[in-house]
Amino acid sequence: MTTAAVSHERLVFALQRAMNGTVGKRNPPPFVLDDARNGAHDAVAALVDGSGKLVEKTYDHLNGQLPADLRAWLLELPSFLAKKGRRAEGEELCGRLETLFGKPYLDAERGVVAWEAGDKEAGTKQLDAALAAHPDHCWPELRSGYVREREGLLDRAQKHYEAAVEKARKGDTKKDLRFSWDGLVQFWHNKGDRAKAIDLSRQMLKECPDLEEELRVETIHAAPKVGRNDACPCGSGKKHKKCCGAKG
Repeated sequence: MTTAAVSHERLVFALQRAMNGTVGKRNPPPFVLDDARNGAHDAVAALVDGSGKLVEKTYDHLNGQLPADLRAWLLELPSFLAKKGRRAEGEELCGRLETLFGKPYLDAERGVVAWEAGDKEAGTKQLDAALAAHPDHCWPELRSGYVREREGLLDRAQKHYEAAVEKARKGDTKKDLRFSWDGLVQFWHNKGDRAKAIDLSRQMLKECPDLEEELRVETIHAAPKVGRNDACPCGSGKKHKKCCGAKG
């Protein structure tokens, strides 16, 4: 694990490589996960001031040179590491990231770390605790939606995603609203309701008018792309090219 400070140029290169190796990838090789972990630690070291607070100017400069949104990537990396058998590394990274982003985000991420590592009960309890501790914050709702959706509890997942959007509207972090909308839109896309997903996308653009200028945002846990000969995700039983794929 890296400890010494690295130059800005080296950090940009390392994060670009780590993002390209993890965003939207199901099974990156171990060395890519090592690079991602080390890059995240170096990013934290570069982004905090003497009091441990985020240096916004440095963050904006670094983020502008990367292929995916740095904040989203960093926040999801702990649970991604846990999913790949690296729970201890994910938990350690949560501790470091809490300095940058605050407890509401990382209390929720610790729950997802446990859940992705296979400790489902502990993960669910941690998410419930995050919801109780931060009742006005969108992130515990958003991450609870993620977990409930993957458990097949779609009604509960929908409520969490919708609550995330409502709470993000009242928050003071602009990108939280964007990420919450992303979660809700992707939920309906995953359900196979393309019309609903499109309608919500239009609503998202109205609330986030600058969205089209920052469409590079992606997350590590992005849904895998559906091939033309794969089964359509809408559940029709047809091949994608003969169902929703033919409507695109």
